[in-house]
Amino acid sequence: MRERGGALFAAALLGATPCLGAQALDPIPRYSPQQLQCAQFIETAQSTIAAQSGGRGREQTIGRRGVWQFRAAPSRGDIALEGWLDALSLWRRSPETTIRPDTDGLIGGRYGGILSPGGRYVPQVQPFVPDEVAEVAGMSTALDDFFPPLPPHALHPGEVWKDSVGFRIQRLSDSALSGLPLYRFALEATGETRSAPVTHDTVPLRLHQVSRERGTFVWHPTLGLVKRERSIVIEATVPSSRTVRQAVRSRIEQRISVVRDLRAPVERCSPGKLPVRPAAARLHRSDTGNPAPVEPAPGAPGQ
Repeated sequence: MRERGGALFAAALLGATPCLGAQALDPIPRYSPQQLQCAQFIETAQSTIAAQSGGRGREQTIGRRGVWQFRAAPSRGDIALEGWLDALSLWRRSPETTIRPDTDGLIGGRYGGILSPGGRYVPQVQPFVPDEVAEVAGMSTALDDFFPPLPPHALHPGEVWKDSVGFRIQRLSDSALSGLPLYRFALEATGETRSAPVTHDTVPLRLHQVSRERGTFVWHPTLGLVKRERSIVIEATVPSSRTVRQAVRSRIEQRISVVRDLRAPVERCSPGKLPVRPAAARLHRSDTGNPAPVEPAPGAPGQ
């Protein structure tokens, strides 16, 4: 009965209708340890990857579904954050076959870093990613852009904030649950890359990659982030070189959804010390997994 009530509350919260009265409020959303201590999020993702080289094309899809859990503590005005996947399923489908790697080797592996109140995340610890998982999805950096950036000051409905690195955030009309406002924001981001590191090679790969993201997120005045939807398109061109025989063009389309599980009690998990280590101790591995089963997809721009 308790679980059902939590599910109904979550559905009502995330499906709330627009509320004009709430629009008069001017919140300054900020992340805090209290919001994220014991928080649980369900993430699903699906990607379509199309590549062309030498006049031939190839397409495949990648999916994932996972459950993230977090512990958080104050750290000199920021948040010392520890996250891990409590459940994860991955799949990769090509014209030849469908691969579903065993993700047990990644479940429970710790991600650790520092999250600023405004949403800037600096990773410090990355989990070991089994090879069979790494072949399907890039998971070592799965937490790097999990949390959306926040505007540095209050926005009125319709107002836009931009930064110098390509983020654009607009406050939308608010929603409400029993008179409690839920703040809605639209987020756009663009990025461009001219090179990428190559495993076992000191010379980076030359390419031209452009990523474009559009999405929304919902902010609860007490709980913080409760929902995020993302649509990402990444287009890349890799010219022929000593490591690439023929030029390659690719296009990746991703849809990622993150929803807070409101049944998880806030600040009621075992405390434990956060194993956040200095940046120099970071584990450099390629690719890692994500949450619970169902057919969804990989990471975000740059993966």
